Amino acid sequence: MVKIRASKLRDVELITDTGVRLGWVYDLSFDEETGDIIVIVAEPDEDLDTSEFVTDHEGLLLIPITAVKSIGEVIIIDSSKLAVKSKLRRLRTVKELMSSEEETEELELEDEFE
Repeated sequence: MVKIRASKLRDVELITDTGVRLGWVYDLSFDEETGDIIVIVAEPDEDLDTSEFVTDHEGLLLIPITAVKSIGEVIIIDSSKLAVKSKLRRLRTVKELMSSEEETEELELEDEFE
């Protein structure tokens, strides 16, 4: 494993594997217990429509570290693993559907035992 100083990542450009320029590394977010990097906080490219991306309260992009494909002169991001709001909405909807189905099954089971 190659070690890279966090300070060397500051202002490194982030580009998706499909060629979309996301922005530049602004900061990193760590898990306090493990020390693992969780998220790259990035200043978005001025031409990027951030409405579908997950951002913080300052409008900075939040890119999960699991989406990083490679780090070099630029950081390549796997677009299929990039957290975007539409994916999160779908995930939330699926979870809600699963939850309501479980509740329905529980009610049906209760009816059977009454």
